[in-house]
Amino acid sequence: MTQPRTPHPYVSARFAHQLEMVHPQRHRADVPALPAGYTLRSFRDGDEPAYEELFRLGWPDVGTLPHTRAHALAGGVLVVEHDATAQLVASCVAFGPESPRHPGDGSLGWLVVDPAQGRRRLGTVVAATVTNRLVDEGYALPWLGTEDDRLVAVGIYLALGWQPHLYVEGMDARWQDIFARLGRKFSPSDCVSL
Repeated sequence: MTQPRTPHPYVSARFAHQLEMVHPQRHRADVPALPAGYTLRSFRDGDEPAYEELFRLGWPDVGTLPHTRAHALAGGVLVVEHDATAQLVASCVAFGPESPRHPGDGSLGWLVVDPAQGRRRLGTVVAATVTNRLVDEGYALPWLGTEDDRLVAVGIYLALGWQPHLYVEGMDARWQDIFARLGRKFSPSDCVSL
């Protein structure tokens, strides 16, 4: 019997508008090599219970998988499987266009890594692979939504070339705070305003 997995601490959204990032560079991201003992693959039938267990390590939401599968690009629900245990330990999704604010552009969503698998760059592997899928699809401005307290994820996105999207007033102050918490220097030139 496997031990229960400890979820990431979940902090409810403190702001009316979710943070957004965009990937305007149209260049492919470097995908790090997976450590030995892990396999990157697309979600397949039968993964539902394992995916739901992994998903709940990042979010309290339930019942999102049908929507995710319906709106993801073909083969766009990516997972990392730990070979020895057959547990899903990381995931990220490449979505097709579905946002009225981003018509015609796909998005990256639902990046989650089992906290017990940290420091293996599994989040970077799946997020970079999804980023490349969105670039390869030819979307003009792929986007993602995130929260102020998802610092590890934001650090991954920044490293992959994603930029803060200042789409409502006050976003720059939130991003300044996030950059400071990440130990990075903030500049308005790091952001995209549309």
